[in-house]
This record gives sequence, C-alpha cells and structure tokens, in this order.
Amino acid sequence: MISQTQPPLSLASKQSQSHRPLVKCFIANQDALKSFFRRAVGEQADADDLFQKLLLKALKIECTDHIDNPLAYGYRMAHHLVIDHHKEQSKYPECLEHEPLSTELSLENLLDHEQRLRLYQQVLTQMPTLRRDVFIRRRLHGESRQQIAQSLGLSEEAVKKHISRAMDMLKDAISEFIAD
Repeated sequence: MISQTQPPLSLASKQSQSHRPLVKCFIANQDALKSFFRRAVGEQADADDLFQKLLLKALKIECTDHIDNPLAYGYRMAHHLVIDHHKEQSKYPECLEHEPLSTELSLENLLDHEQRLRLYQQVLTQMPTLRRDVFIRRRLHGESRQQIAQSLGLSEEAVKKHISRAMDMLKDAISEFIAD
C-alpha cells in the first residue's frame, strides 16, 4: 500500500531531488529572501509571488554543482527577478486611483482587461482635448501637476480639476457599463 503522505516518485520528483540543495537553501532562508523582495517591491503579495518565481527558477536549473554559495546565488537571482518585476510594472500604469468600488460586484470580475481598455479609450476620445491631454500627461506619462500646469499655461488647481473631471467621466462610463 502506498502512503498518501509521500507522492509516487515521478520525473518531477526525481528532478527536484537533484535541485534539493538550492531549493532547500532558499526555503531555509525564505524569510530573508521575502524580506529582500518586500523592500524592493513594496507589497507583500508581490514579494510572495517573486519568492515563488525564485523557487521555480531554482527548479529549472539543471546542474547546481558549480554553485559554491547557494544563498548568494539566490540573492543574485532575486535581484534579477526584482528588475524584471519593475520593468513589467512600468509597462502597465497602476489602476485608476478613483476606480469605483462596489460591494456587490467587483469591477475586475465584471470587466476583463480588454473591455476596460476599450471603454477607457472610448471615454478618452469623448473628452475635451485639453482635459484629455492633462489626464494622459498625469496618469499615463506620470508628469506632475506643476509640470503640466507650466507647460500648458494653467494653474495647478485647473490641472487638478481636469484630472478630477476626467476621472468622473471614466467613473460614470464604468457605472453605466455595469448597469447595462
């Protein structure tokens, strides 16, 4: 009778046996590695995800015999994962700050990414030119209100109002879409 606590020896099990020293080292030092990730990316969930990616990368390494210091190697791998994470994050702007929240339905569950993107693009094309320009500069290009105000000859308060009104337009469009 096969014990349920020990999985049958498979190719994956044999493969993980050969990587055991590296993976064991990372698991034994997971608090320190996760702390490194947390400091680098700011979010615990992201740190946990990056630690999982680190373990997966360790499992894919075919030969660990050449690694003299597994923990130092792990930190080097972690550093590269953080760089990749930041590159990935910079490709996609953060969620809209004023995206409406619903206690009944999650916007993430209701609209997939492409639908939201199409809706946002549609709303952007309906905005007055100046409002759209201010909004894009602030939200997509990350320019400060002061930079936008100076380059467009507006007050910072006017820039703030344009951003707020653009967000209201997006919020209204999303609410209308959800109601349909």
